[in-house]
Amino acid sequence: MPKSGPKQARVEPIHEAENMNLPVIGWHVIDETDPDNEIIVSEHDTEAEAIRTAEEYEQRED
Repeated sequence: MPKSGPKQARVEPIHEAENMNLPVIGWHVIDETDPDNEIIVSEHDTEAEAIRTAEEYEQRED
């Protein structure tokens, strides 16, 4: 069932082997509109690219 209201996305760093002490190897855009069903929307090489994508994703109407 689609969630009503605006989409919400966040950007999170990707660390190698889930170890927060290792360097960031990329960035995920995560749809957090439904906190019980968060979905990775895309993966990016730079934080700036991920932020732009998250902002565009929140503006899209599907």
